[in-house]
Amino acid sequence: MKTFALALCALMTAATGMAVMPGTDLYVPAVAHSDGFGGAKWRADLWIYNPSATQAANVTVFLLLRQANPNPASQPVTVQPGDTLYFKDVIGAGLFNQSSAAGGLHILSDIPVLVTAESYDANVTTSKGTGTSGGFFGGIPASFGVGPGDSTDIIGLDQDASADTGNWRSNLALVETTGNPVNFALDRYDSDGTFLGSWACDGTNANCAPLGPREVRQFDLVLQNFSPPFGGNQRIHVRVTGGGGALIAAGSRIDNITGDPSTIDMSGSGRAGTYLCKLERTDYESPLTLTVDQGAVTALDATILFTNVDVLSCGGQVLRLNGPLTTPMPYDDDGNFSFVVGDSGLGVSLQVNGTITVTGAISGNATVTLTGVPGCSGSKSWPLVGARLP
Repeated sequence: MKTFALALCALMTAATGMAVMPGTDLYVPAVAHSDGFGGAKWRADLWIYNPSATQAANVTVFLLLRQANPNPASQPVTVQPGDTLYFKDVIGAGLFNQSSAAGGLHILSDIPVLVTAESYDANVTTSKGTGTSGGFFGGIPASFGVGPGDSTDIIGLDQDASADTGNWRSNLALVETTGNPVNFALDRYDSDGTFLGSWACDGTNANCAPLGPREVRQFDLVLQNFSPPFGGNQRIHVRVTGGGGALIAAGSRIDNITGDPSTIDMSGSGRAGTYLCKLERTDYESPLTLTVDQGAVTALDATILFTNVDVLSCGGQVLRLNGPLTTPMPYDDDGNFSFVVGDSGLGVSLQVNGTITVTGAISGNATVTLTGVPGCSGSKSWPLVGARLP
């Protein structure tokens, strides 16, 4: 059996819902203590649960306003083992004592905690009196932030008349999660997938600046930034086009008759991370690890045994390919990529074709071709499957 250590060279390039989960770095993208359309009085409540049975959680809650927030206001709290802290009107009397403020929350903890929040109108008139109407947010891990080269979707948006004069209106909220600015674009699609226009927020559009460090931005009546200004069952595709930051997106579809908002989570998250994959062979499985960052596959680590089960003339060759790619291999908007690495001197190459989803899965195929190994020439393809490591 022979072993070949292959230098990597780039030969060609390629043209979901989330559950509440524990974390130490979490975001709530839309909270307020302020007035709104139709006499609405927007408020927000916050819950922090410590699932540990033995260890107290030291938590800091940051108030992110609708501006860049390099040094946001913060409040430390301690959550005892198994306890849940509840902050009613968290922006106001609950924690920050703000009389008028809107934005989001950033929660840091020394151990994993669970966070939920409700954003609601506290001035809803019913036959039983004045009540509330609102929607819940789960604390979203910072690792779900969508970075350069990645995108996410907000689906099911409606705007059937100007402002709040119709039955429905829709808003979009974004929050930057790394402390760095981020350029982005909003693409609007009709229910049948027809592209209706794009809105750049990258410094080229006087009406939409890039997102600043840990800035929260809300696009009220977001569909009215496009033509036509009205539509039902619309989709906003959020693309990160540059900068060093990442963002989390969330939508809100509001019933103008009752004032009731429904939360719309973004579909999945960014694709960056380390993916542990395997080649599904009939005799055994070969490991293959891909590193994905900044909208491209940047590194590969693979150990592949090529035997006479694959090509009859081959007695057994161990192929090891590892290290950064000479040129990162970008994937397209749907996560599709294709690249070849190898060593022309040894006559060995590995071609990988795949698709990375925003939910952290990868699928495709890998093909090994040998041309320069004595007594072993041929090509073999295997299915490639894998998933992003936590």
